[in-house]
Amino acid sequence: MTKLLAKNKSLSAGIFMKKSLKNKNRRMAIGSWEYMWQAAAFLFACVSIFSFLIGLFTYISLCIFHGLSPVLPWGSMSSLQQSIIGSLILIVCLFSLLMTLLLIMLYDRLIYSPVKYLLGEVGNITGDRELSDNVDQYLRGGKKSLFDLYNPRKSWVERVQEYVNRASSERYFDEITGCFNRKYFSQVLTEILKTHILCSLSQRMIPRTNANICYGMYLIDIDHFKQINDEFGHMYGDQVLALVGQTLRSVIGSEGVVVRNGGEEFLIIVCKNYPMNYSVLAEKIRKEFCDGVYVTYLKTQEIRPLTCSVGFVPFPLFENSQTRISVQQHVDLADQAMYMAKNCGRNTWRGIEPLFPPLLEEEIQRSAASVEYGIQAGYFRMDEPNLFDLV
Repeated sequence: MTKLLAKNKSLSAGIFMKKSLKNKNRRMAIGSWEYMWQAAAFLFACVSIFSFLIGLFTYISLCIFHGLSPVLPWGSMSSLQQSIIGSLILIVCLFSLLMTLLLIMLYDRLIYSPVKYLLGEVGNITGDRELSDNVDQYLRGGKKSLFDLYNPRKSWVERVQEYVNRASSERYFDEITGCFNRKYFSQVLTEILKTHILCSLSQRMIPRTNANICYGMYLIDIDHFKQINDEFGHMYGDQVLALVGQTLRSVIGSEGVVVRNGGEEFLIIVCKNYPMNYSVLAEKIRKEFCDGVYVTYLKTQEIRPLTCSVGFVPFPLFENSQTRISVQQHVDLADQAMYMAKNCGRNTWRGIEPLFPPLLEEEIQRSAASVEYGIQAGYFRMDEPNLFDLV
């Protein structure tokens, strides 16, 4: 019994020593304070010790200068020595207080506030608006947050920035297909395309060469995708979507990006050197899709190939009216061309080929809103494959 009590006492003492050491390390670790007042206390202690040493050195120097002994008892000291000591004590206290306030202001401006701002950026990305209120936890390096930014090998800036990058990456990618999502198109790609238009305005009167860049928008829709979900289940539907994303990325390679536009629709933004053959790429997409996308039902071992319908439009549609038709209007035109392909039996493509731009703003907008109107007015024509191309 005595041994057991002694063992428990030893264990309790060991735990207490570990906790004390942990608390001591936490107090001494710069940037790991739980509250701002702990930072102030730490800085005040450091400044006070430094000020005391400077004051002691000053007192000894003054005593030697005046021919006095610096180690006399208080009662044996002269009034000059007592005045020096009193003045130095007052100066050390005031200096320590003012220097601590200055360091706290610097700490807040250089560390605390930047972390709060970065956490606010993380909150904007993730939708959690309360992250910036927990800045102490991030500076402390603890794991109390849902997002767990702690990595002892990295600084707080690297930890927060790493999560910002990771959250941004997750924000713009579709988990099922591995492609970019609609948010990436609306917030990133749209700005890139707008910038391209603005930068190319000054060159629109110059003859085009192989050095010029052409953009194209392709909208791809999986034919009869609903039947896959209804007959085989949504698990097989997700497998098809993943295979479609993989196939389309393989077709485009480094010459464009693939965006899951929603449901079973995919948007491809292609960038090639002039001249760009839009119809050849549309046929390549259709053919590679037919050859590479299928679903295998495990219960019956049925293999069902899938097809797609493709619609495309050059970007910008009219070279002389680059800024008058928005990026989204180009996508809508490609969508209309894609539905024309579906109405023509699916497993095919349709594209918009511009002829000449409308002169009036009203005509531009009407053509951008309706492919049929643009064709009837003669502003563009519908490009379609020959019968032998689909064999």
